[in-house]
Amino acid sequence: MSTEPTSIKGSVTPPTSIDSENSGVGASSQTKGTTGKRKATPQRSEVWSHFTKIINSEGASLKEMNKSVERVRGAVRYVRQSPARLQKFKECVVVEKIECKKTLCLDVCTRWNSTYLMLDTAQNFERAFERFEEQDTNFRAELERGEGWPSLDDWNNVINLRDFLEHFYEFTLRISGTSYVTSNNFLDELSEIDILLRDAQLNSNVAFNVMAIKMKEKYDKYWGGIDKINLLMFVACVLDPRQKLNTCSQSSVPTHVSLGESQQKMKRRIQALYKKRELEICGEDKTSELDKYLAEANEGFVEDFDILLWWKVNSPRFPTLSKMARDLLAIPVSTVASEFAFSTGGRVLDQYRSSLTPKIVQALVCTQDWIRKSSSQEDIKKIEERIQELDKIENDIFICLMQLEIFWREEMDTNGEY
Repeated sequence: MSTEPTSIKGSVTPPTSIDSENSGVGASSQTKGTTGKRKATPQRSEVWSHFTKIINSEGASLKEMNKSVERVRGAVRYVRQSPARLQKFKECVVVEKIECKKTLCLDVCTRWNSTYLMLDTAQNFERAFERFEEQDTNFRAELERGEGWPSLDDWNNVINLRDFLEHFYEFTLRISGTSYVTSNNFLDELSEIDILLRDAQLNSNVAFNVMAIKMKEKYDKYWGGIDKINLLMFVACVLDPRQKLNTCSQSSVPTHVSLGESQQKMKRRIQALYKKRELEICGEDKTSELDKYLAEANEGFVEDFDILLWWKVNSPRFPTLSKMARDLLAIPVSTVASEFAFSTGGRVLDQYRSSLTPKIVQALVCTQDWIRKSSSQEDIKKIEERIQELDKIENDIFICLMQLEIFWREEMDTNGEY
């Protein structure tokens, strides 16, 4: 067998973790040491010495993007590890005259939205990190033992990634709203994501290009066609007087379904729902409100359009459709995490108030929600202060009762009776 390495196009990269800087493929089973914390893993077989390693530039770019995030995350983690470091960092912020109301925050590595918030805040303090290095001699040395010190390229990568993730973060906030209707706007938001991912695939940045391709594949798996989306989302859009059946023609979601087919499918679906509801209410099939509703001109797109108010005002003309709209538009697009429900319950039920019935707890939670929605900020603050005063009085009474019980027990023990 020849000892000269043979270049084979399309050969599989050997299953080793050799760094891309190490070009000594086929030299020997021992590789040169690399800079940084991790060392190259030696090749397990001399077979690989007869192949040329092919570097995947796309994978390398995405890996470098991840490393940039890790370096910035390491810098944030170091500063946040102790109050003294955080205070010294705040002094650097003041010296650099950085005006940012946000607080340097850690993130959860498994949650992209918290990573976005961390990067969004950290990039504002780039100069403060540089000054903090002068104040803390262990800062750079500690980071170099990990993923490394964040360079200028790392900060540029972070800013680009922050801008990319910002669209998804705002989209998540919009569809997760609890004080307004979301189901009728879902398809519009989904179409924006589709356009965003298509544009990102044409990005000159290889890392974003690869990332967008993978995201688009996942997007198409769940939202790539009309047959993959819950039809109630389309019905909710049809019940939006600003869109009606134009939903199917304006949305870019149904990529492989023809325009006429999608419109007819939506119309048949909503007609079936309407006929079922009308029979339940009226007992017989009358002149269709649906045809009358669809024949009217669409409402204009105005800011802060109140779709529930529109159906309330027009309920005398469309009694059956208005009831359908009330039911369908009440469906939230996204679900609330169960932890949020438990944390809310913890603010209602505590050690002093733990025997409330489920009905009373529900009434308290709903009342709290109504107060926050209908009252001004000043009124809410006064109500919260009043609630705190009542809680304090309740706690004082509880303490007094406990002291009386202790006093009574002591008296009974002294008299020899209990």
